Amino acid sequence: MQRTDLTLKQDRLTDYSAEKIQEMTTAEYTPISVPSSRFLDIDKDYKSHPLWPILVESVRRSPLYAGLVGYFRSKIKPSSPDINPRELASMLSITIGEALVILHECNGQE
Repeated sequence: MQRTDLTLKQDRLTDYSAEKIQEMTTAEYTPISVPSSRFLDIDKDYKSHPLWPILVESVRRSPLYAGLVGYFRSKIKPSSPDINPRELASMLSITIGEALVILHECNGQE
């Protein structure tokens, strides 16, 4: 009995009748363009943006934050003190927002 129920459920999930295929191909959608953050212009005024405190709070609540800050202070900052947010994000495989907060924290710019 259970095997039959599973078979029926699977049949419903993989039902590709002509009507269903027609529905799937004629669906109207509008693709939206989302710009990549890799091309974001990072200027000195980002701290005055109204979302800056929310970004800082979100990044600080990440369980990896303390480890990333410690690693940055002990390993990366001594060898390259003038690292920019993009390089740090690439090096640590984190977002540019996280890199901005880490640099802000470690450079003592509270």
